[in-house]
Amino acid sequence: MKTTQPDRRQSGFSLIELLTVMVIIGLLAAIVIPNLSFLSGTADKVKDKRNAQNILLAYTTGAAAGVKWPGGDVATQVAAVLAGRKPNGGSLANMNFQSTVSADQVEGTYIYIGVRATGELFFDAQGGQPASGH
Repeated sequence: MKTTQPDRRQSGFSLIELLTVMVIIGLLAAIVIPNLSFLSGTADKVKDKRNAQNILLAYTTGAAAGVKWPGGDVATQVAAVLAGRKPNGGSLANMNFQSTVSADQVEGTYIYIGVRATGELFFDAQGGQPASGH
């Protein structure tokens, strides 16, 4: 008695099909990934702008509370905001007005911070200030 096995239908993908798909995905990745580098530059600008806003918030809040910030260029005043200051008197005399931005994150913020003729710092959303902070 001879038994025959029913025909097996092969399911799945062949090795050639899998390799073809992997090559196509690799080519797409090689094209797309280098073009995503602009996103990191944009993220850095947003981070620097937010850090500048944080510095200016501490500066203006402190000035409103009676802190006497030093005069001079932007870099001098920003360094004072990073170090923190307390008002000489008033109800907020024990409060320290200080930015939460760390010193190593300040460099990119200078283009968003300017100094008025009166000596006050201001925020420039366009980033038109000297990058040196001087």
